Amino acid sequence: MSDEIKTDLFDLFLGPKGENSRYFEELVSRVIRSHSDLRANYSKDDLSLLKGIPGSPKLEEELIKFLELQKNNLPYFHPRYSAQMLKDPTIPSILGYLAFIMSNPNNHAWEGGPVTTEMELEVVETLLKMCGFKSGWGHLASGGSLANMEAVWAARDYYGNGTVFFSEVSHYSWKRICKILNIDSYEEVAVDGNFRMNLNSLEDALKKSNKPLMVVANFGSTGAGSVDNIEGIIELKSRYNFHLHIDAAYGGFFRSCILDDNYGLLPYDHEGEVSLHSYNQLKHFAEADSITIDPHKQGFMQYGAGAVIYKDEALREPLSNTAPYTYHKTDKPNIGMFSLEGSRPGAMAAACYLTYKVLPPVASGLGSLLKLSLASANKFSELMDLSDNFNNFSKNDLDICTATTIAGDDVAEINKKNLEIYQRLSVENPDAPFIISKFVVSPEILARANPNLKNINNENFSALRTVFMKHWNALDDFRYVRELVEEMNLR
Repeated sequence: MSDEIKTDLFDLFLGPKGENSRYFEELVSRVIRSHSDLRANYSKDDLSLLKGIPGSPKLEEELIKFLELQKNNLPYFHPRYSAQMLKDPTIPSILGYLAFIMSNPNNHAWEGGPVTTEMELEVVETLLKMCGFKSGWGHLASGGSLANMEAVWAARDYYGNGTVFFSEVSHYSWKRICKILNIDSYEEVAVDGNFRMNLNSLEDALKKSNKPLMVVANFGSTGAGSVDNIEGIIELKSRYNFHLHIDAAYGGFFRSCILDDNYGLLPYDHEGEVSLHSYNQLKHFAEADSITIDPHKQGFMQYGAGAVIYKDEALREPLSNTAPYTYHKTDKPNIGMFSLEGSRPGAMAAACYLTYKVLPPVASGLGSLLKLSLASANKFSELMDLSDNFNNFSKNDLDICTATTIAGDDVAEINKKNLEIYQRLSVENPDAPFIISKFVVSPEILARANPNLKNINNENFSALRTVFMKHWNALDDFRYVRELVEEMNLR
């Protein structure tokens, strides 16, 4: 694996120990100087409104206190943190945001951000190409939940109301969305033992439905990173005629791992890190009707950069809105006319734009870093298989792993041991050498995931959960992955 690592891409990050700090400082200074020159050179004949020497003792006093608070922040940037979906943002993403947040454009209307609107349109074109759409429409959003809501709204008003189907391990926002939008009905479809939507259960539900509106396929569920059988769902789509939405908020950027520099599909690599199941689902992204995909998950952006894309541009028409104080340039692209959100930071579009200019979402660029995350998760899974003390609770589809202690077949006893490890290696312990999380499932789902366990008290099951989003985990022969497993084995 180490022979495949493109070390030049590590220069695009501050580094887990701040290794590139000096380089980063130079680039930040260049951005600030450029913006300062922009202000100084605008309307040159204007006299300055400010007098005296700049400086605010109050600001400096509060900044000292503020930076002390920063020291209490969790080490989200470090491979010792594997608890939640927190990516280490790139230097380009920070520079791109900084360069434009100093003038604060608003991408709601073209007039509020002409430069950053054009940047957003180019970012969307990149996302469309990455997902295999030949044409279409889309925009950035503050996050996946809002993007998902807009997709349901668009489908409901375009096709008419109906039933929305999603798996029982889908993101919690789906039930909220259906309630907010007064969807006629929604159904949580059972999952199999690997937390993928059970297609037999889905078809049974489709047969009973008066009007199927949308089926939501997960590409990277938030709990276990599971990937639904999109191939099979597409086959059902041909018979039951529903809108297929892929919730790829978490895992969509993994499609970059299987794309050449022209966004063409690469053949499956039997020696690579992408599983055959995931590859086969990624192949079919272009057959979806809409996709939610978050640059702030696997796209190496800071929060909040979500996105939604549609294959058919006509789906934006039900969302159309206007206002008497904006959209005056009707011959220009006004993204806000067709989106749920109003004001949106142009700086985030700029951050995405610069990032994907430097790190395009193809296998030789962004994909090569995501393969390191997959390699780390695959190594952890391998070590769990070899362990005398642990098992994989599910087989990882992406870079999220779930594991459990081996402690007989009694759920209560296993839960006890899992939670002891969680309490020692989580935010509950301020001195934890590693920070992981837990994955809690219902007794019904547990019975499918591991039917051999005895659950006399019918209690929820708490597995151990690790999110290997930091590509640093693959370096030095998976040093931190191995150390984590050693810590888990301590009694």
